[in-house]
Amino acid sequence: MSGKKAVGYFPSKLWIETSGICNLACRLCVNKDLPDDKKNNMDFDLFRTIINEAKTGVYEVNLFHRGEPLVNPEIVEMINYAANSGIKTRLHTNAVLLDPEMSAKLIKSGLHRISFSFDGYTKEMYEKNRTGAGYEDVLIKINEFLKIKKALFSKTPHTTIQIIEYDEDLKPEELKKQKRKFFSAFKNNPPDRFVTRKPHNWGGSLKTTGPENNSIDSQKIKISKCTFPWYAMVILSDGKVLPCPQDFFGRLEIGDINKKSIKEIFNDNKIMFLRRRFSNKDINDLHPCSNCDRVFRQTFLGIPADYLGIFFRDSIRKN
Repeated sequence: MSGKKAVGYFPSKLWIETSGICNLACRLCVNKDLPDDKKNNMDFDLFRTIINEAKTGVYEVNLFHRGEPLVNPEIVEMINYAANSGIKTRLHTNAVLLDPEMSAKLIKSGLHRISFSFDGYTKEMYEKNRTGAGYEDVLIKINEFLKIKKALFSKTPHTTIQIIEYDEDLKPEELKKQKRKFFSAFKNNPPDRFVTRKPHNWGGSLKTTGPENNSIDSQKIKISKCTFPWYAMVILSDGKVLPCPQDFFGRLEIGDINKKSIKEIFNDNKIMFLRRRFSNKDINDLHPCSNCDRVFRQTFLGIPADYLGIFFRDSIRKN
């Protein structure tokens, strides 16, 4: 990314919080610590306003952030409106609220990508991570989605099953065995991709195992310039704007879409301040950035090394 503080373009990617409400209380997510007055569904009129401007310059919108997007009763209409505006859309869901009718609607909506968050290869680990969800129930629902997609001969949405590997006591050999058995559950209806990831600390809001995720000392660790302020923007359900999805509790609010346009906010003083601080690697007193494990990862051309493969595959995908 350029080191410029003011840019002459739109963010290429938006996170739009279609819902801040979640139906689960997962141990690797801090939504359960979010104040109740922040847990709302986005109004369709506000969503329409965002998309009407975004279609002139934004490439892709992630229709999720702090909550479960399927909680919003207008989510299919939102996807359809964005897709008809020429914007690629992505949904990330825990799949608990899926049923055959919703699956068919999502597949036909124009949705470009969908990823199912399934954090655990076994019933024990999944239900430990995903408080409020049932292992077999969600497994059946994702399989049903894939079966319907195959029956409709639809290439979209491109479908990913994402698993966060988080078992403090599991040996590598046992982990591999569990992974193979889990993948085999989808042998008749395979997704386009499986992705495994390690948990991150949500800008220091979540304590995870491993010294790289806690007690970060930015004086001792080389800081990678965070690329979010140069290419992305997060719009919460009430229209407040953040520079990054890791700022879960909105400490670095940079604007309000009800008062200013996307392009104005993307070149306003608050975001230019952040770009300047990152360019100078001066984030010691900048929170949550100074405690975020995302800015201390190895990168290549500004892209986190652990996401390189995913980044390039998603960038060249044409469907």
